[in-house]
Amino acid sequence: MNKSENTPEKAGEFEVSRIERVLDDETTWATPPPHVAEDLLAAIRSERERASAKHPIWLRRFWPRVSVALAAAAIIALVAGILLSSQGVTDRVPLAGTELEPGASGTAAFTATGSGWAIRLDLTDLPAAESGYYYEGWVWNDEGEGVSIGTFHLRGGSDPVQLWAGVDVDAYPWIWITLQEEGAGPAASDQIVMLGLREP
Repeated sequence: MNKSENTPEKAGEFEVSRIERVLDDETTWATPPPHVAEDLLAAIRSERERASAKHPIWLRRFWPRVSVALAAAAIIALVAGILLSSQGVTDRVPLAGTELEPGASGTAAFTATGSGWAIRLDLTDLPAAESGYYYEGWVWNDEGEGVSIGTFHLRGGSDPVQLWAGVDVDAYPWIWITLQEEGAGPAASDQIVMLGLREP
């Protein structure tokens, strides 16, 4: 690209085109959260206030077009936040540590997808599983039947853990996290480190 094409006008046109595509998508506004308009206007006002006399001459000259690009970027960021916050999360379940890990706590967020349930664990103060061991997530029903929803070890840090369930989680309201020993077989161990219950 030559220098004549890399201008604030081009940047503004590009961002306007991007935001038009986002706003034309009807799913963007399927479940807008409250205060969307206020947040958007605040973002635009903030960017406009940055145009002061201390800015370079080219910025002052092209500010109307540049402000459009910056406002569009703010809108895109806001819309992305809207989409992430409204992608079908139906329930957030608190998790508590058992006597094996009394200091552990967290939440499990359930999101319906086309292939099952995505279950995101945000955990605090659950130590990493030692070498030779791992954690396993389960959903259980009141009849004592459990289904594994995946394994993890936390040795790389305390980032959120993504697990999956292919069963109707309404029929399996209990959530367990167990400490498993490698090579000990697929059954749930009796070392339950965290528990949660989805309320009806």
